[in-house]
Amino acid sequence: MSSFVVYAGSGLSTIDGKGRVTIPAELRDTVAQASGENIVCLARHPSLPCLIGYGRAERQKLREDIETQWKAAVERGGEFDRETAGVVASSIFETAFESSGRFVLQPMLRHFGRLNEKAFFFGATTHFMLWNPEIFMDSAPPAFAHVREELEYWLGEHGRRGK
Repeated sequence: MSSFVVYAGSGLSTIDGKGRVTIPAELRDTVAQASGENIVCLARHPSLPCLIGYGRAERQKLREDIETQWKAAVERGGEFDRETAGVVASSIFETAFESSGRFVLQPMLRHFGRLNEKAFFFGATTHFMLWNPEIFMDSAPPAFAHVREELEYWLGEHGRRGK
């Protein structure tokens, strides 16, 4: 399992009636590398209306970061609430995916990610994001302008393939 990977690339996937979705190839290889197997970790983004995903190495790093923060607080005589710090990490779901990248997205994650028929994946270096394309177009931060162009490309490609 690699402890240092970069999540890059993007893609659009359909979500079928059973909640099956496929991780784009560029991201899929990175997730597998970071997990040491075909396991993806998924969680709600703490401030945006989307999900985030990564491999097990990043999940372990979250745990290590909490311990580092706790030790630093103890050393300086400060307070540190490990439960509060761990809240974000407490709702991470591990899911196996097929070699094709296909996996079942849990209904609760679909709900919180507001995901219906399509999922837009894009790498954000330390993780990837999983957005409902319509919500992304309506509410993504201005700094994501170049990613919006990638989504427009994928929507065009998806439309051409569907014809």
